[in-house]
Amino acid sequence: MDKNTRNARGLTRRDVLKTTALAATTIAAPAIFTRPLRAADPIRIGVISPLTGAWTVYGKAHSAGFQLAVDEINQAGGVLGRQIEVVLADSKTEPRIVVEQANRLIRQERVDFLAGTFSSAERNAAGPVVKAANKILLYPTFYEGQEKEYFPGVCNPNIFMFGPEPTQQVWPHMEYMIKNFGKKFFMIGSDYAWPRVTNAVTKEKLKELGGEVVGEVYIPFNTPQYESVLRDIRNSGADIIFHSLTGSDTVNFRQQFAAAGMKKDFTLWTVDDEEVVTSGLGPDVSEGTYVSFDYFMSINNPNNKPFLDRFKAKFGQDALMNTVGVGMYNAAHMAALALAKAGEVSTDALRENLKGIGFDKAPQGTVKMREIDNQAVLPSYLMKVRAGWTSVNDMFEEVQSLQSVEPVNARCDLPL
Repeated sequence: MDKNTRNARGLTRRDVLKTTALAATTIAAPAIFTRPLRAADPIRIGVISPLTGAWTVYGKAHSAGFQLAVDEINQAGGVLGRQIEVVLADSKTEPRIVVEQANRLIRQERVDFLAGTFSSAERNAAGPVVKAANKILLYPTFYEGQEKEYFPGVCNPNIFMFGPEPTQQVWPHMEYMIKNFGKKFFMIGSDYAWPRVTNAVTKEKLKELGGEVVGEVYIPFNTPQYESVLRDIRNSGADIIFHSLTGSDTVNFRQQFAAAGMKKDFTLWTVDDEEVVTSGLGPDVSEGTYVSFDYFMSINNPNNKPFLDRFKAKFGQDALMNTVGVGMYNAAHMAALALAKAGEVSTDALRENLKGIGFDKAPQGTVKMREIDNQAVLPSYLMKVRAGWTSVNDMFEEVQSLQSVEPVNARCDLPL
């Protein structure tokens, strides 16, 4: 990753990391608000979700997945005789807001631990806060993997990853895509850590398989027009467009890609377009696209239907779930199992007992938190968007799947 690349506000990634670290230190300074605790007090969990801002499209499933799990845990009697209370905070899709909210939740609301943040930029903003306060963060989103240079956003013993990274989400399906569509990749992604590192990891495997990258571009957030990028793609000789744009930029690019008549000339493989985004794109724009994740609403796993029945009973028949919401659901249940196993509620107890814990009621099947690097072992699905789909029930056609994929070891000082 080019650490000197400037974002739309003229800041380098190094500037942003310095700013968030300074903010974490500065905001951490006020005295901690004290509140007497009783044995029957609830276990308080601070949940940071993108309820407003550019990634609002993901926010509903993100917070709903966690709340559904908490309701199930409380209805079953809670943890160690204590109910769980969620304190919800809006990240506004801004890393600096994440710093403010994480500090507020820990020092004023006195939560026992944190869950959420959505993007890698948000997680990296929360990293210094949870390190300084010695609190756990449960992170649910598909992400770029862990590189030591981005500590404490990753390689942080206090952060646990519940979503897939590229060696789980992308690598298992590369041979199929290359065999069926060709070896020349054009990479287009949003300009931040997740797309850049995901592409770097993907290129490692592509080289091993004899493929090549014939174009690579990173787009600032909220870019409305893509004429020059479409021209570059058309002239690149690419077989596969490897797509990691996010939010509104996905919609703008994909609508213009389809309007330019380019769908018939290229295979598009996205690692971002789950049910919510694909619903927003509509069938004409999205049909024929390949998508890979650890979870889809339509997967045929015995745990999935009863999970979706409970989810829709609470949030409505039209509510949408996705990989991130399921990551939040699993995180809540696995944290509850870890605390019950420990017999106490503390950062040390949660950290030590999350390691190695399994959850056999996850919507995508049994998942496990790996001990060495706080990364989850998950399934991996490659789907194709059906032509003329009418709902999430007939949106995706399964191409291939693996039921338990180990990620490569985090590139950190291990064990975490």
